[in-house]
Amino acid sequence: MKQIGTVVPGRAVATQPSRRVSALVVGSVMPPVVNRVTDLTIPNAVFSSWTETGKARQIRRALTDDERTLLETRRREVEPALLPFSDKAVDHVVEALLDMYGGYRNMRGGEDDAAARVDAAARLLAEFPAWAIQKACFSIRRHGVWREGKFDRQWPPNDSEIVQAVKDEMKLYSDTHDRCVALLTATVEER
Repeated sequence: MKQIGTVVPGRAVATQPSRRVSALVVGSVMPPVVNRVTDLTIPNAVFSSWTETGKARQIRRALTDDERTLLETRRREVEPALLPFSDKAVDHVVEALLDMYGGYRNMRGGEDDAAARVDAAARLLAEFPAWAIQKACFSIRRHGVWREGKFDRQWPPNDSEIVQAVKDEMKLYSDTHDRCVALLTATVEER
């Protein structure tokens, strides 16, 4: 098993297996969260109000060329924000994880403990974008983990709570991407 991060006195160094490039990190130019035309106007105009269980949602009419172009553009615009973090973003991910774990007194330990914990978390989060991991880690460090109807700052997050926090950060973009794909691949309902 290849180790992703190691802690060197005064510096975090990380390596990551190669994969598709997505170097979007917090502070980089992100796509707009909402596009009124592609996210609201077009879906409201064409999606059928009738859905059949187990079948993909249909559209009331065929998309115009302009609508199809706008939806394709929006899909391509949002897609990079959903790609797994790249080699370029590993240091950002490692730093975010170290900061998050450092916010919990009982998670502070020796360098070996920190390296193993960050390595395991980075492997677990390898399929997610760096910006979402950074935002989730910052939120967990600042507010704690949402448990039983409130934020819990006493106990550190477990793996599933970290993954859920990252998914929550990605939700708007992933829903937008899925809606664009659904519209572009939908069939026209029969009348």
